[in-house]
Amino acid sequence: MKKRVIMQAATLFIALFLWNQATTVASAKDTSSATINTENTLSGGGIGGMSMVIDNYYDARLSESGISINNVTTTILVGGEPLAPKEFPPIQFQGLAIANVDDYVNIRSGASADSSLAGRLYRGSAATIVGVEGDWTRIVSGKVEGYIKSDYLSTGDNAVKLAQKCYVQYAQATCITLNVRTAPSENSTRLGQIAKGEKLEILEILDEWVKVDYNETDAYVSKSYVDFVYNFKYAKSMDEIKTDINCMVWPLPSDHNIYAYYGYRKAPTAGASTYHKGLDIGGAYGSSIVSVLAGRVVGTGYNSTSGRYVEISHGNGVETRYLHCSKILVNVGDYVDQGQTIALVGSTGISTGAHLHFSLLINGNNVNPYPYLKSVH
Repeated sequence: MKKRVIMQAATLFIALFLWNQATTVASAKDTSSATINTENTLSGGGIGGMSMVIDNYYDARLSESGISINNVTTTILVGGEPLAPKEFPPIQFQGLAIANVDDYVNIRSGASADSSLAGRLYRGSAATIVGVEGDWTRIVSGKVEGYIKSDYLSTGDNAVKLAQKCYVQYAQATCITLNVRTAPSENSTRLGQIAKGEKLEILEILDEWVKVDYNETDAYVSKSYVDFVYNFKYAKSMDEIKTDINCMVWPLPSDHNIYAYYGYRKAPTAGASTYHKGLDIGGAYGSSIVSVLAGRVVGTGYNSTSGRYVEISHGNGVETRYLHCSKILVNVGDYVDQGQTIALVGSTGISTGAHLHFSLLINGNNVNPYPYLKSVH
């Protein structure tokens, strides 16, 4: 009985000691302060509520010390001398490759240029390396798995440098709560806080602080409690590409010359508009016009202004129109693939010569198609 009383007293003493330590820890420098729920310190699971006390104590210590799990390192001694750590690319880049191409590289179903296409990895997009087979690297990116010629991929430090050109870099909090300050000093005013895992766009990296964009205001967070990360882009499968507005093919394969851009202009002939709602692309009479994306034909016909025309719906409110055609090769209701020939160049309607007028509508409104075609111009 006496031993039991002594054990209970000792347990209570330790619990109270831990609770006292947790609640008197110095306030956080650049992380939030945590408090102990005193109602639960001596109740709950564990012997005499000890597990609750210990859990709360270490939660508090973790928060108030600002310990960043990702940044913790242990010095290794060899013969009493510290061993210099081997330099590795940041964790986010380990096992990762970045597409180092001007536009995109094809992803093949096998390690051969003769294999079928599985998708495309666009410039700066990321892929996880699965293995290497000769000159080919097997990757997984987004919904796509396949092979890419290794020459088109950057890894390690080269991948980091490429990402710095292609992406906005973010500071991601690695502690429970991170203070955001008006200046690079622990004594500066606190603008607010972000929780672990939240990110802020980096404006500048200093010696001990990081300048960030916080609600469109320049602010600072401690470098010790953040990881530098990117929001990577990933590959697109062939099915995704066919209907992705950002993956259009050029509508007139034989001619990439643009003679009139979207916007205000002087009318080139009587009856022509002074606000041009598309691109006039030059082309020899009878040249093939192709659908820029996969979709369904929703309109064909002739009118005095547009001449012979084709209208195609690509889903998600995206529609394209092809005017002044000499001949139409599809019917309303037809499903057309990306790159499929749908009509031939002509000069019907109000026109000054053989050409294609290409228009893009989003949710029924005409928009400038050039930004979407720029990469393939």
